[in-house]
Amino acid sequence: MVSSIDDRLNLIIRELIGNGITLEQAVEAFEGKYIVAAMSATRGNVTQASKALGVHRNTLHNKLRSQTMLNGFAESIRPARRRLSAKRVSAPKRPSR
Repeated sequence: MVSSIDDRLNLIIRELIGNGITLEQAVEAFEGKYIVAAMSATRGNVTQASKALGVHRNTLHNKLRSQTMLNGFAESIRPARRRLSAKRVSAPKRPSR
């Protein structure tokens, strides 16, 4: 029986290395699962999840958008904001008299 977190992590690490998983792949997978767990625990509240994870909410937003393992998790919890056009719409010019 595995008793400590260190023992459990060592077993997982040996299995990952044995299966040819790179450090980058392992870190990305762990980070993705950790973020999903925090987002689920906070019912999609990015601010609360970022506090629980100990990262700035902008960092969490960026990870939600870019992390491959999250497979669009950000879109599933909150719709994307629409960007306003840079063009200003002006009133039509009045004809001169």
